[in-house]
Amino acid sequence: MGKYMNSIASYIKSGIKAMLPKHLRTWLLRRRREQQKNKKKSLFENSLRKTDVFLVGHPKSGNTWLAYMLAILTQKDHERRVNLSDVGDFLPTIHGVDHRIAVYNHLLIPRIFRTEGPQYPEHYPKTIYILRDPRSVLLSYYHHCVHDTGRTEWLISDFVDEMITEGCIKSLEPHIVRWDKQVEAWLERAKRQPVIFVKYEDLKRDCRATLEEIQNFIGLDCDDSILALAVERGDFSKMRRDEEKYGAESYPDEKGKRGFFVRKGKIDSWKEEMPEDVIANIEESFYPVMKKMGYTLHKQTGVKGE
Repeated sequence: MGKYMNSIASYIKSGIKAMLPKHLRTWLLRRRREQQKNKKKSLFENSLRKTDVFLVGHPKSGNTWLAYMLAILTQKDHERRVNLSDVGDFLPTIHGVDHRIAVYNHLLIPRIFRTEGPQYPEHYPKTIYILRDPRSVLLSYYHHCVHDTGRTEWLISDFVDEMITEGCIKSLEPHIVRWDKQVEAWLERAKRQPVIFVKYEDLKRDCRATLEEIQNFIGLDCDDSILALAVERGDFSKMRRDEEKYGAESYPDEKGKRGFFVRKGKIDSWKEEMPEDVIANIEESFYPVMKKMGYTLHKQTGVKGE
C-alpha cells in the first residue's frame, strides 16, 4: 500500500511541475542543483582535516607512481603489502568529487587523496603537485586512452589536437583542465597556500632525495629502511612485475590482457615516438609555461618568444 501511495504522490508531483511555467521550472531545477552543490561542499568542509594532503596533477604525470611509493611510506601495518591494484585503499582517488573524502574517516593521519580534477582546491591544507613534461604527458595519456577505448585507429595528431583545443577528451574525462592552465593555476595558488611542486623527471633522476623532500613537506616520520623500500619498489621494472602478479588499479581483473598500465617510465621517449608536427603543436601551445617550468624546446625553431 505504501509503495502504491508513493507512486501516486510522485505522479501528482510530476503533474504539478508540468503545469508550472517553463521559467519557473527552470528556476526550481537550478535552485535544486545549487542546493545539492552546497550540500556536497559542506560535506567536504566538515570532513576535511588540517593534516589532509592532496596529490594533484594532470593525468599521466606520474600520479599513480608517486601514490604507490607514498602508500609504502605511510603504511602503518607492513604486514599488508601495497600493490598496484589496491593502492587506492591507502591513497584514495577522488577525481572531481572532493566530498568523497567523507567516506575515508578510517584512514590514519595524514590522509592523502589523489585528484586530477580538484573541486575546492582553495581549501586544501597541503598539496603535492606532480608535474611532467607535457610531451611525455600527452604521449602516455594517448596510449592510456587507446587502451581504454580500443580505438587503435585513433591518430595521435587528432588526440593532441583535441587535448589542446578542448583541454581534455570530452567523451572520456571532461573534468580535466588543459595542462598549461592547470600548472598556471597551481603556481598562482602556491603564493597563498602550502604547495610543493614535484617534477616527474626529478623523481626519475633522484627518487630518494625527492621523496625525502615530500616526506618533510607532509610532516611524515618514517625511518630510512621504509624510505629505501619505497624507492626500491618504485623501480619501474619491479612495478611491472607487481602489475603482472596483482593487476593494476585502473584495469581490474585484466592483468595485461590489453596491455599494461606501467609502460616505459622514460623521461624523453616522446622524441622517438611522436611525429615532429605533433611535438611542434604541443610546444607552440604550451611553450610559455614549459619555459617557466624548465622544459626546453625539442628544436629551437618557430616558437614565439624563444
